[in-house]
Amino acid sequence: MPALAIRVAGLTYAALVFMMVYAVFAYFMAFLGNLWVEPSVDRGAVSSTLTAVAIDLCLIALFGLQHSLMARARCKGALTKIITPDLERSTYVHASNMALALLMWLWHPVPMVVWHVEGELGSAIIWGVFALGWMLLFVGSLMIDQLELLGLRQAWAWFQLGHHKNRKLQTRGLHGVVRHPMYFGIIMAVWATPHMTAGHLLLAIGLTVYILIALPFEERDLVRTFGKPYREYQQRMPRLIPFKWRRKG
Repeated sequence: MPALAIRVAGLTYAALVFMMVYAVFAYFMAFLGNLWVEPSVDRGAVSSTLTAVAIDLCLIALFGLQHSLMARARCKGALTKIITPDLERSTYVHASNMALALLMWLWHPVPMVVWHVEGELGSAIIWGVFALGWMLLFVGSLMIDQLELLGLRQAWAWFQLGHHKNRKLQTRGLHGVVRHPMYFGIIMAVWATPHMTAGHLLLAIGLTVYILIALPFEERDLVRTFGKPYREYQQRMPRLIPFKWRRKG
């Protein structure tokens, strides 16, 4: 039985990680929208185009590798030999916070303009899509139990010397429209801008490619967790875009 001081430290750690997620994502929203902060996706130290692209690609790759490798069962097994399994999720989320913060801190803008929307109506629509994307991410996380997703529920159960019950398969609400509404929201948010620069485009492409590569691995883990109910859910619900292409005839 872990001592009370250890359990308090573990719960405090998980709570700080939970709060840090909100801080990091609030900054990421402002970073993508070039709102109030510097550095942002288009504001900061400008290097040569080749240097900026090379650095930015390395940052995107580091972000993707951290998310994918630490989410795999082998990495989780190795990590839980060092820490209690109840803090594994919080540790994954903490590493994700750090990877995203590092990406924003070291990001090098590439200011060449790809497109720019002049009209107020067009800009307003695009900003609406930007806001909707973040709303889908937030609401989607609530629907699958945000406290568990970010590791706080597991830490609380460990603090109470209880047993954490894994979440049930969510197929209602946003998940009754698309299997991964959070990823769909992220894609909307990173692409929705009235002023698209080459650097912003690089980030949007990089994160979209990462999502498309990571999704099959995540779905494999979900099948392993939920079994037949998830396979049936896969058959009737589109993965990422909330409609299915149907062949004629």
